[in-house]
Amino acid sequence: MKKSFHPILMLTLLTAISIFTAGCPVGVEYPFCEENQKEKVDSKLLGTWKCQSKDAEILEVRISKADAVTYSVEVLDQGENFMSDDTQFFSWGSKLDGHNFLFSQGAESSNESYFLYEYSFDGKKLVIHDVGLLVGGLDAVTSTAAFRQEVSASLKNPDCLSDRFEYVKQ
Repeated sequence: MKKSFHPILMLTLLTAISIFTAGCPVGVEYPFCEENQKEKVDSKLLGTWKCQSKDAEILEVRISKADAVTYSVEVLDQGENFMSDDTQFFSWGSKLDGHNFLFSQGAESSNESYFLYEYSFDGKKLVIHDVGLLVGGLDAVTSTAAFRQEVSASLKNPDCLSDRFEYVKQ
């Protein structure tokens, strides 16, 4: 059974995030990586991004630098499938198996769940994918290490990265 993460992060992305996909967000209680595995802020992600599809949960998002490894993400325009009560998130980047990931957490809510997205750039476009847990599902995520193992195993399935949404910088 396919389990998905829809960070409501920026992009979580991000988070969004549901930040960038359609469907109901599914949170995970563990972060995607340990502190020493967080990547420095990628300056290419910073700015205001608008989705080229009206089907995304996040139609417009602003990503800024909070500190050396933390993004501040604000959802400026929500799609009709946006399911989060939060519109502001903290997000972090991490790499795994040659992929860039953003995981996000609501900045002001009591919900401590994390949401995960894979991201890349296609020219000047930011491309966000939802990440499916296709091997052991959400039940396999019992720790941060198990979360990474599940994503790594799921990436071997071509259906792991779904719901491609493209954003252009404003």
